[in-house]
Amino acid sequence: MKKCLIHLVVLILFQSCTPEGTMRTWSSNEDYDRRFKNVLAMGLVNNVTVRSDVENELVYAAQKINLKAANGMSLFPPELGKPFEDIERVKARLREKGYDGILTAALIDIRAERYVPPETSYEPLIYYDRFRNYYYRTYDLVYRPGYYSASSKYFIETNFYELKEGKLVWSGRSEVFEYGELESFIPTYSRRLFKELMKEGVIATQ
Repeated sequence: MKKCLIHLVVLILFQSCTPEGTMRTWSSNEDYDRRFKNVLAMGLVNNVTVRSDVENELVYAAQKINLKAANGMSLFPPELGKPFEDIERVKARLREKGYDGILTAALIDIRAERYVPPETSYEPLIYYDRFRNYYYRTYDLVYRPGYYSASSKYFIETNFYELKEGKLVWSGRSEVFEYGELESFIPTYSRRLFKELMKEGVIATQ
């Protein structure tokens, strides 16, 4: 009995050290075509190297489930700044290239106002609904001078938009991690992300 009690205490302590535990998600209940064929992965990170790593890992993970994908840097390099002033023109260009979905991955500081504590149910804010609105709000947050630093903790916020209407169909966020863990965290998160998208039926099997 004493041994079981010790095991229980250790388990509780271990769980208390992992504030997020598993990916927290939200899915749209609206109908849309789930047979995505070509997705653009966009990292919203104020660091070119990290953005490249995030996008490449997302592309690699997508390809592992036989989903064609490309990184956002190939179409929208950093020197373009905010490339979505004319969103309809951009959407038309993406459709011409065969894209039917956009996956965004933003590195969010837990000190940001939109950090949702683990004990609170996760639901995206109202402006997440449209890709353009979300992009500009997030760009203004993560591209502030000094935002990305080794003195904070982060989580990855991921949104999946279908391109026909530009509407949000899925949103998820990772557990909190330290700045120094980012390099090893990104590949693991990317693989888990696409497993979750398949599991929840957000992406139909090809």
